[in-house]
Amino acid sequence: MAGPVGEATWRPSSPEAVEADLAAVWRELAGRAKPVARAVMSNLIVVRDQTAVPTKTGTRSDRHTLDEVSAYHPSRVIVITHDEGRDAPGGPLAARVGVLTFGPPEARYGVEQIAVQSACAEAALPSIVRRLVRGDLPTSVWWRADLSRVPLVEPLVAMGRQLVYDSRGWNDVRAGVLAMAPLLVNRRVDIADLNWRRLAPVRQALLHAGDRLTVDDLCRSAVRVVHRPGDEAMAWLFLGWLSARLEWKGPAESRVEEAESGDDVLKVIVGSGDAGDVTVVLTPHSVQLRHGDRPPLSMGVPREGEADAVASELRSLARDVCLHDALGALALRFNAA
Repeated sequence: MAGPVGEATWRPSSPEAVEADLAAVWRELAGRAKPVARAVMSNLIVVRDQTAVPTKTGTRSDRHTLDEVSAYHPSRVIVITHDEGRDAPGGPLAARVGVLTFGPPEARYGVEQIAVQSACAEAALPSIVRRLVRGDLPTSVWWRADLSRVPLVEPLVAMGRQLVYDSRGWNDVRAGVLAMAPLLVNRRVDIADLNWRRLAPVRQALLHAGDRLTVDDLCRSAVRVVHRPGDEAMAWLFLGWLSARLEWKGPAESRVEEAESGDDVLKVIVGSGDAGDVTVVLTPHSVQLRHGDRPPLSMGVPREGEADAVASELRSLARDVCLHDALGALALRFNAA
């Protein structure tokens, strides 16, 4: 289904003039034929990787995803494009402000967006953002950069109640997990991994296999997790979840492998390779549980776009203890390796 289409009104600005320039945009909108209501439920700080975004406002698909999130969960959106490669003692290089309007002509609503391109030291980023957030609203941070390559700015993350990210984009899973380790210790920030949401059908399928696969069976059996290229992080998240839930460091043998071919997103094989193995297969459309000669169990997988997933996490603002524990188990495993 096509996402909502918004109409944007932008103007150049600077951090010192953001509020005044936004007020000017609202006055411009007020002068039009139909009124526009201001919609804001929270602050959303979006951190982008400079190398992945060639323009100040992002690529077309990137821009469209952000606009969809704004429509589904209206927030004051503050987009930070940080250029680590430049040595600038001062503040941002440039700023833009805008209002995106959605809805039918008789019931339009507007969402504020502030785009800042910064080349300052990382320590100065929180002071820039602090002037832009609304203090009477909850704040979430959406880290769109690769956490395994672009480390978190912890003071910036600490400004929010929630950190949203996608481990599917990690180039190095071990580095990404270890980058998250400080947040797992103090647990002051709720973490939400979009990739963890994609793994939910596999976890549910394995829980439904209780009559076929007991906890003792898991502890004694070898576990192989085979993933398609690009989904290594999901495979490791599954092993981390098993380790955390069963409170062991790993079964008799557990390993992650990349599939040479095929369309399966993830395949989990529990057993020694004989006819009694339990296999869970995740495809883009379904998850299937197979056990020997028994009839397979199959469940459909709901399709969820990135914008839908982000908006859902922003609305929930809940601590996912299982995700925290899974990452903690992986951090212990990678530190011991």
